[in-house]
Amino acid sequence: ILSGNPTASSIPYKEIIDYLNKKAGKHFKHNTAKTKDFIKARWNQDFRLEDFKKVIDIKTAEWLNTDSDKYLRPETLFGNKFEGYLNQKAEPTGIDQLERMKYDESYWD
Repeated sequence: ILSGNPTASSIPYKEIIDYLNKKAGKHFKHNTAKTKDFIKARWNQDFRLEDFKKVIDIKTAEWLNTDSDKYLRPETLFGNKFEGYLNQKAEPTGIDQLERMKYDESYWD
């Protein structure tokens, strides 16, 4: 009989934390109780791997190499503001802005 609770093995803790570490240049462990608690809480609210990756992408684009870099950690990213972060519009990076300027003739008018 299947219950509404996911099994620990069905939650991709390692994949989520490996993705965060790669994008943010961090070294978090995927198997610490605190980290797993934050991920499991969001997973139990029906957020999935793609949602975690999107939040990581949005917040690393915004915070990496700034004073907010220190907040690129599981307790901040996967805490109770997770859904707000997920629905935040991604900020264009400097490279994105440069590419847009190159191809958008009206930018130079």
